[in-house]
Amino acid sequence: MKLMKAKRWADREFASGSQPDLKTMKKWVESGEIAGKIIGGTVYVYEYQLAGLSISTTKTVHQLLAESS
Repeated sequence: MKLMKAKRWADREFASGSQPDLKTMKKWVESGEIAGKIIGGTVYVYEYQLAGLSISTTKTVHQLLAESS
């Protein structure tokens, strides 16, 4: 499972101009709302994480897709 910088994840998951700020994404990672890590103060999100879906749902989707390919 790969990590990506939170800014890149937000650009992928949200419409232009609607991306949450880094402070918000850091809170989401810390509270467990999205799957990620904070390493050396930098916020990363697992690339399989989809905005609006729970961590367990996105993990399951990721695993199913990996098994089918």
